[in-house]
Amino acid sequence: MKSVVITGLGVVAPNGLGKEAYWHALANGKSGIRSISKFDPSPFPCRIAGEIPAEWFAEKGLASGGEEYSWSTIYALQAARLALKDAMLSSEAIKDCSTGVYMGISSTDMGVVQDEYAVFQKNKTTSAGAIAASFPHAPASQLAKEINCAGNVFTVSTGCSSGLNSLILAAESIIHGEAEVVLAGGVDAPLTPLLLAGFCATGLLPTSFNDTPETASRPFDAKRQGGVLSEGAGVLVLEEEEGARRRGAPLYARISGWGATNTFSPTGLRASSNECIIQALHSAGLKPEQIDYISAHSPGDPVMDRVETRVIKEVWGKYAYNIPVSSVKSMIGNPLAASGPLQTIATVLALQNQFIPPTVNYRYPDHRCDLDYVPNTGRVARVARALINVQGFGGGITALVISKPSI
Repeated sequence: MKSVVITGLGVVAPNGLGKEAYWHALANGKSGIRSISKFDPSPFPCRIAGEIPAEWFAEKGLASGGEEYSWSTIYALQAARLALKDAMLSSEAIKDCSTGVYMGISSTDMGVVQDEYAVFQKNKTTSAGAIAASFPHAPASQLAKEINCAGNVFTVSTGCSSGLNSLILAAESIIHGEAEVVLAGGVDAPLTPLLLAGFCATGLLPTSFNDTPETASRPFDAKRQGGVLSEGAGVLVLEEEEGARRRGAPLYARISGWGATNTFSPTGLRASSNECIIQALHSAGLKPEQIDYISAHSPGDPVMDRVETRVIKEVWGKYAYNIPVSSVKSMIGNPLAASGPLQTIATVLALQNQFIPPTVNYRYPDHRCDLDYVPNTGRVARVARALINVQGFGGGITALVISKPSI
């Protein structure tokens, strides 16, 4: 079977633009959660988010040529460009490869929809360009245009698991010989008044940390109130290993195995998560104790964090207390479809640096969440194999195993 490796990393996250800034922030426990500035959040009980600073995109040329891009497309394009540069793939070089694009996104870009609806209410007319920009497939379509990819261009939408599922589908396309080089990842830009109101209505967002936003995302902590809504993009370059080695590409990690399940109700979450992780380990040909680190989905939700902890105990048994588990969502919030790719990039960098990023804001122990969450301060550790875990709204659950290429 062909081996699939990760050769490029592109990051647009609330606490860093580019892999270097992102890793520096994660390693040092720096949060990207801040007060919302894209619109007036004062009518809402939660007024904070993992917002991408707009000034990061000044003079980037991302809206050139008279084309209108949504924020989700802008984030995806920037992350993809960073990933291609990191993989040492020029626009000329990639034209000589068979390529693919797999992008995860959770929904239509509501920022475009809301703005266009306001224009429609006033003028009773609408813009065909703006509507096209709002479509979920817009980011993948623009990425394909950028690298001149005529086939294997797909959008995956399974909630928070969308991005990790896109990595799996991309890896499968390489294994089956459909592409040599694939851009894969996830993006979401959900920070609009309507979506914030919707998430507030669910009761899933924290409401007691508006004055101290950097302390709001607190996975596994006894005083956690919910995940912090966030935006961002993570795009990775995946390649067939032999081809990547021939061209001298950076070999960050090998994709070793994966699992995917679905649950129809909250009561089925534990069993489905358990089965998903077992699938991933079996696919990778590994025993649970061969995993050195778990990148947890845990967003700081009172129920989900507890369930994930219980599942880890069920799969690993007593050995669960020997495995470091951390949640980078403590620093980036929950960027929905971008979660899995950004977790994967963080985990790849953990393998590269032999350093595990912390779970920040872990102050008050929860007796039901009693594993090693690498609290507040990252640590040097031997990491050769790791598991990334993601759970999505709607029931989609995905796990991915990556390893150092030398293994």
